[in-house]
Amino acid sequence: MKNVAIFGDSVSKGVIYDSDLKRYRFAKGIDWQNIEQRLNIKIENHSKMGATITYGYHKLLKFLETNPNVDTILLEYGGNDCDYNWEEVAQSASKDYQPNTTIETFRNTLVKMIKLIESYHIKPIVLTLPSIHAQKYYKWIARKNINMENVLYFLGDIEHIYRHHELYNMTILEVAIQCRVEHIDIRKVFLTDGNPDAYICEDGIHPTIMAEQKIVEHIIEQVNGRYRKQIISLPKITKPALNLYQKEYIG
Repeated sequence: MKNVAIFGDSVSKGVIYDSDLKRYRFAKGIDWQNIEQRLNIKIENHSKMGATITYGYHKLLKFLETNPNVDTILLEYGGNDCDYNWEEVAQSASKDYQPNTTIETFRNTLVKMIKLIESYHIKPIVLTLPSIHAQKYYKWIARKNINMENVLYFLGDIEHIYRHHELYNMTILEVAIQCRVEHIDIRKVFLTDGNPDAYICEDGIHPTIMAEQKIVEHIIEQVNGRYRKQIISLPKITKPALNLYQKEYIG
């Protein structure tokens, strides 16, 4: 693993929701540039906030057509795919709504991306989804001033948000096994800690800066174990630092 490209959404982009500033911002929890230096590899990050796997497939296709000098591609999708248009859901009491990407399309597109990457003799690695907080996200949806009775009717119960998200995570693991490709289970970071709520932002879906750093440590641990035996891990971030944020607002 020498030259790596990353295709994903806001998680791999390093976005958090800053409750003090009341907006999304880039954070330095997932600092790919620092990872480059520590692992002595080159990383190209093509992640985009709000990206679905369909968007990612077309972006990947264009990227590969340029014959890039990469030997590994990391894929991190699913969080936006399993989400819904909540304004639409709130319009009527119905169960007949589809997520941004159906589970069948998600599975098929992920398989297609893996096969496409392998056709260029590049190694694909898939990342699982970080955990989410159903109650927090439900409250976040309610901020839109929409009919939450209809939303709850559609969900059945609030924890359905988590279960639906987990379905996409399980699909990622199933596809990795099916296609015999490696995966890095970043969800494990959230499930093995005694206080997982502290790892999820106010919006219920983005990792906090503390969680981002733990994700980085876990990725490095996995890379250490699989590819490189002599790598020094990143130092832990002890506190968020606002001066590390970029000024650009992410809408």
